[in-house]
Amino acid sequence: WLKAAISVIRRRPSPQRTLPALAAMALEVPADYVNGCGLEFDAKQAEASGKMKKDDPIQEHYKKTGFFGAITGAFGDKKTMYCHHLTADGTPAVRAAQAAGKTLKTPEDVWTFLGKKPCCGRFAYDSKSGMLKCGPVVKADHDNTCNPQTCIFIASGLDCPMPTWAHK
Repeated sequence: WLKAAISVIRRRPSPQRTLPALAAMALEVPADYVNGCGLEFDAKQAEASGKMKKDDPIQEHYKKTGFFGAITGAFGDKKTMYCHHLTADGTPAVRAAQAAGKTLKTPEDVWTFLGKKPCCGRFAYDSKSGMLKCGPVVKADHDNTCNPQTCIFIASGLDCPMPTWAHK
């Protein structure tokens, strides 16, 4: 068994070979968009301020379903929240636009309202900061959580900028 274990270790790709492979997984995004802008969202602060409470109805759109979803959800795993689902200050974008009475007619209007540059990223937990951080989407790895309640583009009658290759 020791020879077999050593053989597996020797065949394991080195970090120098795996990093380019991971980078290749991030495919093309729309022109003038970044694939992950690095914006940080402090979920604990949002809970404390009331911007997004744990029992907020919008959370239903990000809950995992099914048997395995219930298990992983118990450990904090959620469906994908995309960068354009929140304003730069961490408010759910559709809710913020409705509260402000905004009618957004173009993608440029949306990004101006969000207070961000165009981004196709998604939020994931960053252990260094303890916050959610906008990072790149990769091929076939993300949930399609864009709908009129979560996606300000769809709510505004516009095409969602998320590349479909990113969805599972």
